[in-house]
Amino acid sequence: MGAITKLAVGDTSEEGDRRRFRAGARTKLAPEVIARQSRVALLAFQRLPDRAAALAFLNNIDEALGGRPIDVASASEAGAVRVETMLRAAIID
Repeated sequence: MGAITKLAVGDTSEEGDRRRFRAGARTKLAPEVIARQSRVALLAFQRLPDRAAALAFLNNIDEALGGRPIDVASASEAGAVRVETMLRAAIID
């Protein structure tokens, strides 16, 4: 049987469980990080041949960048510019 928990007035145990699970499961990113990630991801989807290629580029370690492009872009504006420069230089078939 489940443990007895204190619920807010009007909550069901299911609603309380959902809120508790969501609150601990997510890490909020700063708006500028989200903006850099979005900018780089959009450019990858525009410049690379298909979705699979864009996702592979963003998520696989790139030795020239020193990490995953999405992480490099997230870390700083300078990192995002480096990733964008690499994508703009990509030869599209």
